[in-house]
This record gives sequence, C-alpha cells and structure tokens, in this order.
Amino acid sequence: MSDVHERLRRLLFLVPYVAKRPGISVDELAQALGLKKEDLLRDLDLLTMVGRPPFQPDDYIDIYVENGRVYVDLDQRLSAPPRLTAAEAVALSAAADLLRPTASDALQSALAKLERVLPPGARDRYREMEKKIDANSEGPPEVALLAQAVSNRREVTFDYFSHGRGATEARTVRPLELFSHRGQWYLHAYCLSRQDERLFRLDRMGKLSVTARQFEPRQPLRDGTVPDPVAQSGEVKVRFSAAAAPYMRERFGGAARECQDGRVEVTVVGDSERWLTQWVLSFGGEAEVVSPASARAAVARAASAAVQS
Repeated sequence: MSDVHERLRRLLFLVPYVAKRPGISVDELAQALGLKKEDLLRDLDLLTMVGRPPFQPDDYIDIYVENGRVYVDLDQRLSAPPRLTAAEAVALSAAADLLRPTASDALQSALAKLERVLPPGARDRYREMEKKIDANSEGPPEVALLAQAVSNRREVTFDYFSHGRGATEARTVRPLELFSHRGQWYLHAYCLSRQDERLFRLDRMGKLSVTARQFEPRQPLRDGTVPDPVAQSGEVKVRFSAAAAPYMRERFGGAARECQDGRVEVTVVGDSERWLTQWVLSFGGEAEVVSPASARAAVARAASAAVQS
C-alpha cells in the first residue's frame, strides 16, 4: 500500500476513534496507531483543514490537542443523514449500479434503503428517472460469447425473431460491436443474408453459435492512420417534441431554441454517423433531424434497418 493510501486510511480511522475516546492522550493515540508522536501531530494538523469550500477550519471537524490530550467535535449537521432530492438519489443509484452489486451485496441493500427513505413525492420521481438511466452493465449470457467473437473476428450463426414479420429465420453475421442501450443489449453486425449492416437484439436470438470462420474488417485502415471523425463532422439541427423539450432545455440551456407548440431545436456536432443515429433514435420518435439532408437520410436508414432486422 502506498504512503498516500496508508495515510488516508489512518486519517479515516483517527477521527471516529478519537470521537469515541474524547481526551485520549497523544502518547496513547500514537501507540494505538503505531506512529511516532511527531507524525501523529502532523496528521492532526492536516485534519484541521477539512471542511467545505473555501475550506475554513472547523467547518465539519474541529480536532485539537489540549494539555497533551486529543479531542474532536463533529459538526452537528453530520448527526443526521442528508435529505436527498430525487435527482441526487438517482445519481447515487446509477453510480452504485456501475459496481454491479449482487443480490446479497451490502451495496444492493443500501440501494433498497435509499428508495425507502425518500419522501413519497421524491420516491415517485426517483423511480421514473431511474427507468430512463441505463447504468447496469451486466448482460445476458450471450454477451460473453459474442464479445469473444467480436474480438476474434469470427462469424456467428443464430436464429433471429423478426418482430416486424413475426417469424424466425437463421442468420449468419460478422459481429462488429456489442453495446447496451436503455437496458437492452444489441449486436451491431454485417448480415451475410441481407448483405448489409444490421442491429440485432440479443433477447431475440436463439441457438447462438460461434463458427471457426474468420473475417477481415470490411474497411481496413490505410497507411496506419486513424480517421478523425471530428474533422469530417458538421452541425446537425435536431427538433424535439414538447414531451422531450423539458429535458433538452435542462441539457442545453439557452442553446435550446424554442419552436411552436412547445417544441425545441438544438444544434449538435455529428462527430460520427453511428453516434448521431443512435442518439436520435434513442428518443423513440420524440426527435427529428431537421438538417442537413444527409443526416436525415442516415437516421432514416438506421430506423429502416432496425425494423427490418
């Protein structure tokens, strides 16, 4: 463990230890921590600088030495848990979800308690906002198999249910990328049956198998250079419905231009066609590309491909 981590661990231990033993002698505290007296006094000096901006001493912790004894007084605001807003609770939940807690994990239990202690109004808002956040990176069992196929560039076969046709058919594809969006996992692949790139939902796949057939990238990089999508990008104007307008006003602020019937327009940099189409389609019909025509056509192609898959 590094000296920095060791010191942090010691400081985190020191405050509650002294709080439970007010008036403990410097010598006794140094012995408990396995420190020299001089090192302990330096730690105590550091703790006097803990506080909120502008980091005034005594804001949160008042720790001092008097007649060779150590005392600590905690800010009374720390004696009760803070009252979170719905947005703050969702932020905590999303951050915790990225750690992928298991059902028996203490963090999972903490998330359940978080929802229970929210006021009724905030709890409803919390549940509504949480559904719109895709922070859980865990996926179905097929993810590991497909990820390996993407890495090794091996063709895969599976039976795929097409929602538009209401039928299942065998597909052979060259997997390009896996991603999760709003709780749903997708495979971006080149379909040999359709001779085109398609998006496939993993929950509609059956009899998945990785073949021994390898494939080369369809568009290999030339001269060892990586294309700069920003250099090839342009501004794209997107119009959002009245239902999505409040979110866009909060997200873009004054850059969100008001339209008729409560709609808003925003201008974004289309740094890649794939990013733009996924972003626009993620709003489920609440977003429409206004210009340029090439961007409108790209979104239309992506939407058509998703329906036909």
